[in-house]
Amino acid sequence: MLGADVLQIPAVKGIDPENKQNFIDALLALNSYDWLVFTSANGVAAFFDLFFKRFHDMRDLGGARIAAVGPATAAKLRDLHLQVDLTPDAATAKKLAEAFAKFESIENLKMCLLRAEVANRELPEALEEFGAIVDDIAIYKTVAETEDPAGTGARLLAEGADWITFTSSSTVEHFHARFDLPKLLKNFPQMKIASIGPETTKTIRALGVEPAFEAKEHTTDGLIAGLLKE
Repeated sequence: MLGADVLQIPAVKGIDPENKQNFIDALLALNSYDWLVFTSANGVAAFFDLFFKRFHDMRDLGGARIAAVGPATAAKLRDLHLQVDLTPDAATAKKLAEAFAKFESIENLKMCLLRAEVANRELPEALEEFGAIVDDIAIYKTVAETEDPAGTGARLLAEGADWITFTSSSTVEHFHARFDLPKLLKNFPQMKIASIGPETTKTIRALGVEPAFEAKEHTTDGLIAGLLKE
């Protein structure tokens, strides 16, 4: 629509977590939580896919309030006609914890953090610093996508690109494992990196690479807006 030649290269895919028991236990205890916290749109989809395999009524979700990290996650929840009670200005662990603290005291409140199986500990630790009781529940596992039926990965290696856009830390990690990002940039010096947000930027920088820009709004639309300004 905007005229770009886009190579779609899936870097990750979600599968069921290795240990489903913790999630099943959390489902059975939903009424005991004060907050359900979703950190990604993929997490929302994974949660409700498993939720509706056990329950048939949204009212079984219980009376917990809902927090979403980022507008895309909040939009996914609203698509299910759920009210989102809290969304931080920035999609980071620190901002979410601060947003909770400003919203109300979370001391001794019980929170169910619903996210990927392998995720950093910054968010639960930040919430616990404010006194929350946090259950960190894996609802999906992110693994590398290695299939390339459209040949876009091979085309990238052969031709390069003007931009590579990353939408999460896990996409950076799995893309790098497959393509060796610093080497790819060395082979194609004109190539630039765009990051969707601070956590993704942190992972990019850990590889010794500096993104050309970080989206001001941590969404796909934010990435596109940044690209149009470059």
